[in-house]
Amino acid sequence: MTCGCAGKSYNVANPVMGPPPPRIARAQTGDADLQPVVTAQADGIQQVSHELAQPLLPTDVVATVNGRSLLASDVLEQYGAKMREYEAKLSIAVSQGQLKEAEKGNYIRKAQEALLKRELPRMTEQILMSQQVRSKLKKDQMDSVTKQIDTYFEKDVIHNLKTKFEVETTAELEGLLQEQGTSLETMRRIFTDQQLASQYVRTKMGEDPKPTRAELVELYNSQIEKYHRPMQVKWQLLQISIDGKRSLEQSQAQMEKALAELQHGQSFDDIVKASSDGAMKENGGHWDWTQPESVASAEVRAALEKLKPGQISKIIRTPTSLQVVKVTERRESGYQPLDEVQEDLREQIIGEWRDKRVEAILAEAHENAVITTLFDDQPESEDALPVE
Repeated sequence: MTCGCAGKSYNVANPVMGPPPPRIARAQTGDADLQPVVTAQADGIQQVSHELAQPLLPTDVVATVNGRSLLASDVLEQYGAKMREYEAKLSIAVSQGQLKEAEKGNYIRKAQEALLKRELPRMTEQILMSQQVRSKLKKDQMDSVTKQIDTYFEKDVIHNLKTKFEVETTAELEGLLQEQGTSLETMRRIFTDQQLASQYVRTKMGEDPKPTRAELVELYNSQIEKYHRPMQVKWQLLQISIDGKRSLEQSQAQMEKALAELQHGQSFDDIVKASSDGAMKENGGHWDWTQPESVASAEVRAALEKLKPGQISKIIRTPTSLQVVKVTERRESGYQPLDEVQEDLREQIIGEWRDKRVEAILAEAHENAVITTLFDDQPESEDALPVE
């Protein structure tokens, strides 16, 4: 399940999740108080931490943005279903003696922290920018903007979710979302921050630059190899198979008859449609731009490399067929001219400018911001569980 806008999305159906429960073996010393050791596995699980952490509660504050608290549930609720699946796997590991009950919470906490480390930068950034918008609007203006966002959320997001889950009412949808571990209220809150953040960036962006000819030429020359084009041909194939239905002699006779018709003025297209049993028969055996070296048959490849437009090859015999090819267009190797790629160059220059502009806008927003997270004073853990 995905909800998002402005390039931001939240995938509930397939989130990042912690590793499978490890298989654990005790050190062979007889000392029952020793910490467990994780058996070496292909997924690279490290030794379990000596300080077993407890899972975060939904009401735990995981970050603040200029005094606004961000709770664990605000970030992790969208992963509720997958977290429950992960917890169930851990419980199975405990029941099978692969994991201590006391260590289960540690694994859950590590998975939670991995998700938080991935999501918090984006979410705190969105909250910060939404605060910038809110601070500049009067109450009646903010109410109007919120109403517009709510209308869009109802007509677009909720409508699409109803279609996705094949439900008629919002109440049914809410029930399904809660089974997934999330809710419309959380999605609405995240959606609103996304929209306000996007609005903030749009108002600060300014007009796109207009690249000059000199800038286009400079960029073109700096990445000229990107525009190298190998020799290519457009061509047609007339093929008559040699199989259980006809002998080599019969196939040769049919091919010679087809070529005779070609000599008497019939078009190659008509002959292919009437006589060929090869690929693309229905459209006259036409193949689009092809690099000859990509063709499997050495004989066909050689013919495509040397034939000029309009020329037809001799009969080419393969183990399974007789073939004749005709080159219709030829494009020698070289570089695409600037005029052909200038629009791509212009978009590249503008895209790079936009990326830098967004970075500058975010840096400006961060200048006087006070953002804290639960990781601020936490050293990098050497035994953190890998998260895929």
